[in-house]
Amino acid sequence: MRQQLATPGVTVTESKLLVDTVLGIEREVDVVIEGDLDGEPIVISIEVIERGRPADVTWVQSMLQKHLNLPTNRLLLVSKSGFSRSATVAVDRAGDRVQALTPKLVETDGETVITTFYMDYVTYAARGCRVHVCEDSGLITVEGQTDIDVYSADRELLGSLGVLAHELIHLQLVADHLSRSAHNHPEREDLTGFSLGIGLETLGYRLLNTESGAFHLIKAIEVWGSFAWKQAEIPLALTDLGGRIFGAAEAPFADRPAVWVGTTDVPNRTTTLSWRPTDATGPPQRPTPFQPTCFTELTGLVETLTFPEVLAHISPNARPYCRHR
Repeated sequence: MRQQLATPGVTVTESKLLVDTVLGIEREVDVVIEGDLDGEPIVISIEVIERGRPADVTWVQSMLQKHLNLPTNRLLLVSKSGFSRSATVAVDRAGDRVQALTPKLVETDGETVITTFYMDYVTYAARGCRVHVCEDSGLITVEGQTDIDVYSADRELLGSLGVLAHELIHLQLVADHLSRSAHNHPEREDLTGFSLGIGLETLGYRLLNTESGAFHLIKAIEVWGSFAWKQAEIPLALTDLGGRIFGAAEAPFADRPAVWVGTTDVPNRTTTLSWRPTDATGPPQRPTPFQPTCFTELTGLVETLTFPEVLAHISPNARPYCRHR
């Protein structure tokens, strides 16, 4: 929630190590917020406890002692189940530097305010492909043996046709296209496969005819394979944490238990929704966006990506093409 609401120049790090200036050792802090306040660097540390009973004075005192020699300017203690009376007294006596926070559900007429989101997710894998190439005699179809060599416009060997198909369907634009197409399909819950045609003429990819020694331009590629679509219902309960309003839910996604947080930027009328699996240990890592490694020119399709109608098979593949060794 803090990460989503962070302003420019502010960093939010989970499970960050801060150095104890007396002991000279590193101490792990649940969440650390770093930024500038009136030109001065400031560190806000957040420690979280999730138990079925209120946080007790022992936990509060251990956190106060822990941060005594850490570079923490302000300490926020968050307990899902609140704080015991003695724990609250300990926080109050620690001064303005320390604050105790408990999430509180927002209610209207005695009912918790719920906003429900629906999240689609798809899984798919290529099972076959074919390409349409321009020869002197016209456009022909080459059935896609995955080990056929693919060359650049400069006749440089780039990789196999199977790798081209794999890298192509994992482009974000292609994934978005498949997801939208599935979402709008009247029988989306029963989908088991996909197929699509993509124009590649602008990239200059070529196949080598081993008989003539000529390179022939790939005009388009067809890829097909297995496919599945699912949808998860995310009932976000409106929650107040220290005056900051956000939505929170525990709901599975992609067959994994997960927690969800939604925050709204009212002036810009935008909502950010994120999820995090709870079946993994250690701090979560942001997934690296997919980037082609063999066919790097595919990134140039971002602005020109087209999904033409599948081309008619003008003639069968009657010519041998160089195959990858």
